[in-house]
Amino acid sequence: MLYRAECGKPVVPGETIRIDGKKYEVINQVIDTQYVKVKETKYKKGEDIYHDTTIYVNIPTLDSVQLDSLAKVHYAMNVFSDTFKLKYGNVYVQDSVQQNRLVGRNWGADLLIPVEKTTITVKEPAKSQLYFGPKIEYGDGIMPGVGLMLKTKKDRMYGASLSVINNKPVYGGSLYIKLF
Repeated sequence: MLYRAECGKPVVPGETIRIDGKKYEVINQVIDTQYVKVKETKYKKGEDIYHDTTIYVNIPTLDSVQLDSLAKVHYAMNVFSDTFKLKYGNVYVQDSVQQNRLVGRNWGADLLIPVEKTTITVKEPAKSQLYFGPKIEYGDGIMPGVGLMLKTKKDRMYGASLSVINNKPVYGGSLYIKLF
């Protein structure tokens, strides 16, 4: 079995592909998509966060009760939360504001990111093979000889042989076809 991504190009069984310069025939291809859960949370202090320019506005004259409530609002810690919905999950942002300053920012992500794994099962294509070996035949006597056999890509076998009978050479040929 061989794991290999073909950059999104589907491979058809029976097709020939090249791997490291060698040709292989594709038997099967399986694409498996798994979702990897990514959960991350980070915190930044207010000094590390980019701030916009503050615009000053004239405040009208207030009495002591209004000033007291304004001071409470000014010194209170206010937390603002926001959620960004993305294709693969959510990102959460939480800002803390006190005394008109951004004190800190906490953000987290809860994502399911798809990871695609392609499994391609291949086999080497058929190739021609050449065999050589001795042979012995028995008929009017023992006939020693040698033979040469060629097996083709289409599973046909061609043979040639040379035997010696009574110090005379005997030539032979053969053809074999795969039946089943």
